[in-house]
Amino acid sequence: MNALPVPLSVDMAGEPLRVVVREGQAGETSLHTHACGQLLYPERGATLLQTEHHLVRLGPSRAAWIPPDLPHAVLMERPYRYHSVYVDAAVYAEPAFSVTDISPLLRELIFDAGRWDASGADAPSRHWKIQGILDEIRRAPRVAAGLPIPDDARIAMVCRALEADPSDGRTLAEWAAQAGASEKTMQRIFVRLTGLSFQQWRNHARMTRAIELHSLGRRMLDIAVELGYSSEGAYSHAFRQFYGYSPGQLKRKKTEAP
Repeated sequence: MNALPVPLSVDMAGEPLRVVVREGQAGETSLHTHACGQLLYPERGATLLQTEHHLVRLGPSRAAWIPPDLPHAVLMERPYRYHSVYVDAAVYAEPAFSVTDISPLLRELIFDAGRWDASGADAPSRHWKIQGILDEIRRAPRVAAGLPIPDDARIAMVCRALEADPSDGRTLAEWAAQAGASEKTMQRIFVRLTGLSFQQWRNHARMTRAIELHSLGRRMLDIAVELGYSSEGAYSHAFRQFYGYSPGQLKRKKTEAP
């Protein structure tokens, strides 16, 4: 992410919190910042959120808190609908980027706030709903914030490309040639900066995407192809090695969950 971020203004309409709903078939916003904080919540579709140090895939069960002035870019790869909860920095300005689980209460409050208009700005109920949203954001359980993106530009290039397209089958030697480094140097830097080898990092990216695709009801063969596996069997084996159970058991585990 070497481009300079573009500051984008958000019309808060004189309120401490505003929800903007966006939807479409696919879309992308380039690197930018907001002076206010933002909770990004995708109601439908998958969202890839990029910051300097993280690549995060968000689905309907999670949201990302983006602090004021943090450069970020967003990619929506399929039909989407997402909610941006903009929060005046004077009201709430948690400085750390985070990914959170979305509670049913927070989800419904966000949906409700997306329907607000100026006529009810002074209503006591709106004040309490704003406080409810902020309270839910503060106490929402934090989860792992995606895959780590190291500072080294050569490794960051590879990580971002693989997260955007896990089916990319280029070897580390090919990536090293593109980066102008030796394969051994690239592998050594991968392990030192991410704690994972190149192969492990790519596998992690593929398996993270796999769960998302299964949640969308995709066929196993289609998932295997999209993630770059030569066959459904090869994908199933890799999935079992990573998660400890087969992809066919994934639906059963969800059904059995309380």
